[in-house]
Amino acid sequence: MKLICDGLDLAEAVNCVARAANARSVNPILEGIKLVGKGGKLTLSATDLEIYTNRIIRADIKVEGTVVVPGRLFSEYVRKISENQISITVAGDTIVINHGDSVCSFQTLLLAEYPDIVKLGAKPHFSIKSEDFRDFISKTVISASADDSRPVLKGVLCEIKGETLTGVALDGFRLSKVSKQVANLAGDLKVLVPARALDEVRKLLDGDSGEVSVTIENKFFQVNLDGITFASRLIDGEFINYKQIIPTAFDNCVVVEKSAFEQSVERAGLLVRNDKINLVSLKIADKKIGVTSTNEIGKVSEVVAASLSGKDMTISFNAKYLFDALRASGSDFVKLQYTAETSPCVITAAKDGDFLFLILPVRTN
Repeated sequence: MKLICDGLDLAEAVNCVARAANARSVNPILEGIKLVGKGGKLTLSATDLEIYTNRIIRADIKVEGTVVVPGRLFSEYVRKISENQISITVAGDTIVINHGDSVCSFQTLLLAEYPDIVKLGAKPHFSIKSEDFRDFISKTVISASADDSRPVLKGVLCEIKGETLTGVALDGFRLSKVSKQVANLAGDLKVLVPARALDEVRKLLDGDSGEVSVTIENKFFQVNLDGITFASRLIDGEFINYKQIIPTAFDNCVVVEKSAFEQSVERAGLLVRNDKINLVSLKIADKKIGVTSTNEIGKVSEVVAASLSGKDMTISFNAKYLFDALRASGSDFVKLQYTAETSPCVITAAKDGDFLFLILPVRTN
């Protein structure tokens, strides 16, 4: 194989696919990045057998070919090249990278051992605006579990009914639910997508203002962007009946400016961020919220203006859970609804919104 390509294009492509390579795998081939030069294009691919990423860039292909290169070495070296033009030549088991007056060569990996990249059908199940999908992911993945003992909670339940995509994630302490409009539907849908995979998609969507095509097929989830294909295995299993968890009636309601409240919770959380419980208390009374955190190091006490409907009350939360929900909400004003100090608190937009966050309070003496 021999080709010439733009250095910035190559660095961007390597950065896109490298996260799918698994440097910690017991199988060294999964640390590799596959390069295919053919027909005026260079295709870079990587996989850890759970997620798969392809990125295509333009290239002047002198000699067509395929090679697998050590992922970490190749990606770190390419990122540090400043020249606009890079020449890549493969001879036997050696790859040679030329840029300017500089040259680098290293051994390639065994192509025959590299796993096949999953290929799904070209027909998408639905499409969604990139901005909406990015927001959908940001609001759901924060509540997914990282606990391997309950694999279904490491995913986001994605349901389509009519033209509405609803996503739900929960970890036993908090829950996220968000709805977005979709188009070009191929029918209703109910699948469980790994939160890790969705978070990778969110990174790919940064700066994209177009539309995303999503394909669901053969227990795989695939996203197609301009020049990028990302796929992930779906999670098998039955998701929790989340509708039974979300309260529908409340005795208390607080409306507060999101930005001021978020900043206050963030500052209070700094003091207790290394504590086991990471506790902040909200004293809600007299048209204000008192935000307090305390431990053996010190104390933070702040006040945020709010409107209250219901009883005065003090309710405590994990600061990170509360801050994550407020940051992801994107609303100017949020509404907190709850019944008692120990009952779930539901956070929504003060007016019309597409999200709901539920957080369980922390019991205190």
